[in-house]
Amino acid sequence: MCAVAGILGLATADRGIERRSAVVDGVPVETVRPAHAEGRLPGVVVAHGMGAGRRLMRGFADTLARRGYAVALVDLAGHGAATRPLPGGGEGPAAGARLDRDLDTAVRRLRSMPGVDTARLGLVGHSMGAAAVIRYATARPSVGATVAISQGRMDVPASAPRNLLLIAGGLEFAAYRDGALGALRAAYPRGRAGVTYGDPRAGTARRAVIAGGVEHAGVLFSPRTHRETGAWFDAAFARRAAPGTAARAVQRAGSAMLLYLAAVLSFGTIASALLGTGDHPARRVSLTGALVGSAVAVIVAVPAMSLLALPVAVTGPLAGFFGVIGLVTLASARGIAVGRPAPRTVAAAAALSALTAVSVAVPAHLGWAHAIPVGPRAWVLVLVTVCAALYCLGVEALCTGQGGRTAIGIHAWTAAGALAGLCAGVAVGVVSSYVLLPAPLIAALLAWQGVQAAALRRLAAPAWVAAAAGGPLLAWPLAITMPIS
Repeated sequence: MCAVAGILGLATADRGIERRSAVVDGVPVETVRPAHAEGRLPGVVVAHGMGAGRRLMRGFADTLARRGYAVALVDLAGHGAATRPLPGGGEGPAAGARLDRDLDTAVRRLRSMPGVDTARLGLVGHSMGAAAVIRYATARPSVGATVAISQGRMDVPASAPRNLLLIAGGLEFAAYRDGALGALRAAYPRGRAGVTYGDPRAGTARRAVIAGGVEHAGVLFSPRTHRETGAWFDAAFARRAAPGTAARAVQRAGSAMLLYLAAVLSFGTIASALLGTGDHPARRVSLTGALVGSAVAVIVAVPAMSLLALPVAVTGPLAGFFGVIGLVTLASARGIAVGRPAPRTVAAAAALSALTAVSVAVPAHLGWAHAIPVGPRAWVLVLVTVCAALYCLGVEALCTGQGGRTAIGIHAWTAAGALAGLCAGVAVGVVSSYVLLPAPLIAALLAWQGVQAAALRRLAAPAWVAAAAGGPLLAWPLAITMPIS
């Protein structure tokens, strides 16, 4: 049922809208407009945040196009389908200039579309993209309205940009909430969240909104975020909302999540059909040895985060970190039993590896990310997969021969230690805080991999089968999301 619901959700996501994609001066731009639109439409350019891409922002295009807007979604440098690197990992004047040029390309593309009112232009941005659209609109009074979501603390002039809406999630770090209120109070010192100040007809309107119950990524899928965004542009451009235009915040990403859930629930059944029930006796590590071994592995792996540099931001430290954890846990478990594998087991492991890669990549590509590796991402994906497989193999070496609940506990202990190790690496200055951006994604992937590994242990599959299936599961999202730098 989850798979059917997910497929139906993705299949109907484009109902009522038209979508076109093109690469303009090296910048991937996707334009969306209502089907059978009449008259001249105001335009909105939507910019994503660090480690995201235009596909993650498609919900805004779905919402706005159905309200009568033409929308341009852009893959900023280093992200999604863009192969041009993002200088400085997104920091510094060179990165700002690159983002500014990419936004300019998307604006020109949008304004060149037939039926778009070039005099009515708005911008939406999230996180890095929010800071970029504020800078862009501040320098260009022709931008009639801007929505900045989670831009963080930054200096925002009191008189620009025109008609600025600031949104932050109630569960975000204080810097994001303070950034929204600070930008409001730069123009209206006594401003309060949830109150609109100024006059949209004069371009002086400013409003801050704290969307309750959502964090840095969740704010993108909050119905309130979408309602506020649509209403803000309607007010700025003196428009009435079309009847029946509900926010389309979660249909695509939610459908992808349903497909992921289907993949998790069906893995054990598929693995059983491919592998059968095996009998692979192996050495058993004591529980104390397993817990201490995984803790030592994390401690040793923290300084290793600074050793591996790759042309995709953050993936080098992550690959080195997980690879070292795998090597140290393997050493503490004194390796794994290696015999001559049965042809059926080898074939099953290959099939499960391919199945896992498809289960991760296809819903991602349809729902929230450009999952086809471009540029250096292809060979980075291979390297990260090897390191992730080493991690999975090391954890399974500690779990081999343990009872079901004990093995699950060892796996969870190691995963929690790995997440704590990432935080420790940032705290002691080994790596940039950007390493924490994919931390929620990593936590979800480790939980998914834990379910797969538990299913394979129940079938008495060799540890290397779990590594073959877990490698692409952990590696694919990390290799495709963070920017080429």
